[in-house]
Amino acid sequence: MDDLLIIGAGWAGLSAAAFALHLKPKAKIRVIAQGIGSLVVTPGWLSLLDSAQGEVLAAVRDLAARHPDHPYALAGAEALERAVRLFAQIGAEIELGYQAEPPLYNKRVFTALGSLQTPAILPYGYQGAAQAGERPLFVGFEGWRDYYPSLSGEPHVLIAPPIGARPWDLTPTDYARHFDQPPFRAEVARQVKARLNGATSVAFPAVLGLEHHAETVQSLQDRLGVPVFELPTLPPSVPGARLYNKLRRYLLDRGVRLQIGHPVVRGVREGKRLAGVEVAAAGKPQFFGARAVILATGNLYGGGLFSDDSGRVWEGIFDLPVQHNSDRQTWFSARMLAAEGHAVHRFGIRADAQLKPLAAEGAPLAENLFAAGHILAQPSESPSPFETAEGVALATAYRAAQLALTQP
Repeated sequence: MDDLLIIGAGWAGLSAAAFALHLKPKAKIRVIAQGIGSLVVTPGWLSLLDSAQGEVLAAVRDLAARHPDHPYALAGAEALERAVRLFAQIGAEIELGYQAEPPLYNKRVFTALGSLQTPAILPYGYQGAAQAGERPLFVGFEGWRDYYPSLSGEPHVLIAPPIGARPWDLTPTDYARHFDQPPFRAEVARQVKARLNGATSVAFPAVLGLEHHAETVQSLQDRLGVPVFELPTLPPSVPGARLYNKLRRYLLDRGVRLQIGHPVVRGVREGKRLAGVEVAAAGKPQFFGARAVILATGNLYGGGLFSDDSGRVWEGIFDLPVQHNSDRQTWFSARMLAAEGHAVHRFGIRADAQLKPLAAEGAPLAENLFAAGHILAQPSESPSPFETAEGVALATAYRAAQLALTQP
């Protein structure tokens, strides 16, 4: 029997496993997920509250006080502070360079469309944007369809990637693997340096290495003599893939059992507690017992919730009621990129102050079942869930792991 079984391998699921290792190093931890989760489609940075104008953790505490049903309020501000500090520690260990020294203020990062985003905590590849100066040079690759530097701004250049045949067919991950090779980096730097023309920094699409990311960025900066930073690209996200790969290895090296590609089909209850879960397998479902379970399967996008054309929304493992509006006309704003987001992104299950999911009658479904991440509902008056995406995942993952590991 496992001490902790986590369903889901996205931001919340993998973070909960990593946090549990630090909270109880000898615990038997298992992660079971249908897929690899949302990391590989996210930029890899940490948004805690993108609209915060001052110190971010103080703004989060204020948000939690104004919205007592927000996931930040359920987890508690202390959980976010501890989660952020611990995640930064883990990020240093896996050489991705997340920095979270207090006080925390939102940073400025560029996007591929020339706009700005303001996450709070950045991995190594985005940090150079702080020294970008007034004239960054945006660099793209000739023929590549995933990034057009002219959309980022002026000045911009296209260079010929030293790859050979059909470079336009490469994915971001393919380019990242090429950047892991020193000769490729040297040739790219040679072409870019010849066209700097006084640029104060150089921005590349986020493909600067997969396994040797920090080495790649440092090598380019040394050769170019100016700060180098990344711009998020179309999925798959290389910064997200770096994080997923390194977190996966971090967990496996410490004895966590990861089962990816194995959908959990139902929970098995014994009285007021879960005995464990059943997982789809050849022949018949396989049972895994656990002292505590964390549900971190995400929302509609992540596969934790499901919907149909009648406006019904449901949770597929424990049949938990989902807080939503059945009128599908209300699910989306008139503008795709509306600042307030879309109502559908706030749908989710309800949980009590112990992050225990609530059944239809309003009581916890089971004493040892906890929820974390974007499967939790968010109040309609609060900031867009995208403003708090990684912060909510980390805070609830930390608190859920903390509570789950106290189970008898």
